[in-house]
Amino acid sequence: MKKSILVVGSINMDLVVEVRGLPQKGETVFGETIRYVPGGKGANQAVAASRLGTQVSIIGKVGKDHFGEQLLDFLKKEKLSLKGVSRSSIPSGLAVITVDGKGGDNTIVVLKGANTEVNVDYIEKHSELIKKANVITSTYETPQKSVEKLFGLAKKFGKTTMLNTSPVLKTAESLWRKVDYLVLNEKELSFYAGSKKRLEDIEEMIKAGKKLLDKGVQNVIVTIGPRGAVTVTKDKVIRTEGLKVNAVDTTAAGDCFTAALATQINSGARLEEALDFANQAAAISVQRWGASSSLPYLHEVKE
Repeated sequence: MKKSILVVGSINMDLVVEVRGLPQKGETVFGETIRYVPGGKGANQAVAASRLGTQVSIIGKVGKDHFGEQLLDFLKKEKLSLKGVSRSSIPSGLAVITVDGKGGDNTIVVLKGANTEVNVDYIEKHSELIKKANVITSTYETPQKSVEKLFGLAKKFGKTTMLNTSPVLKTAESLWRKVDYLVLNEKELSFYAGSKKRLEDIEEMIKAGKKLLDKGVQNVIVTIGPRGAVTVTKDKVIRTEGLKVNAVDTTAAGDCFTAALATQINSGARLEEALDFANQAAAISVQRWGASSSLPYLHEVKE
């Protein structure tokens, strides 16, 4: 049987507004365009992994509303297994995303909606999906107690775990020991390593990453935008240089990187090779508009 990935995470409809310069506090700006695009970190990662040639299941919830119908139709077309997805009386999750058309930077406000019902009981109900998968990924758009239950079951069943700690939440110490691959950006690293300032120097990031290794994480991967990534393991530090591209929308870059990395770990690739592949996939995604609509296919990354 082909090894598969299970993604547990949010399924949202993204309302994306392009602007010429992100608004400052108290400022009103005109939008250029508006798009409705399927998204959510869970859906983005699942779709990205599927497009990169991996069998993918997703555990999540959508509302019994028009957005819910659209989201389910989209996920089916992306060839995902939806045995772990059901509908809720709570409206579907919604993300309001403002994108700077000049450089691709963004701000995101997420309304959790039906995603809040991906609780501990819901995770336990779908334990068979956890048993069948090889790599399990999740983010903090899923309730943290659910992530703890998920990774506890994953470790019980001998699975590989990957956590993207976005958005930032205080994390139970017991969870770190269940994380094989921790993917986070420099802002999130500052928070979890207890730094009072944003980490910009690579050496500072390495020191902070080692603090998380001391807490039990096996591998810490820090994504640093156009600068690439730095990975800290118990044996070595891997520097993955960024690729020079014309970024127009970075909304799904982190999700694309995480999913691409998961597909390569799932296939048994060396970590250095997996990171290079993830870096290339993310570089393609930032050159396109939207979240799920920006995610590349396998043949594009290989070119």
